[in-house]
Amino acid sequence: MNITEFPAEYFIKLDGQDFLVGRLSINKMNSSYWVEIDIVTKESKKIFAHVGNLYNTADLDEAVNRSVEMLAKYVKPKN
Repeated sequence: MNITEFPAEYFIKLDGQDFLVGRLSINKMNSSYWVEIDIVTKESKKIFAHVGNLYNTADLDEAVNRSVEMLAKYVKPKN
């Protein structure tokens, strides 16, 4: 992943959701990255649920991958 300007936002489609998307807000601080993970409304981008934060990750790709995993665990149906 090649991001040159921060903060950067990425939106992730959520299966079975017509009005909500996952949002990763990626920031860089010195030589590490941190990500705020939220579920937001598609239209207004207002926060529906705060999933969590990921701090102090040295690699951008790792930060994104771990954030997607956190989002997936949050939205996974509970049996």
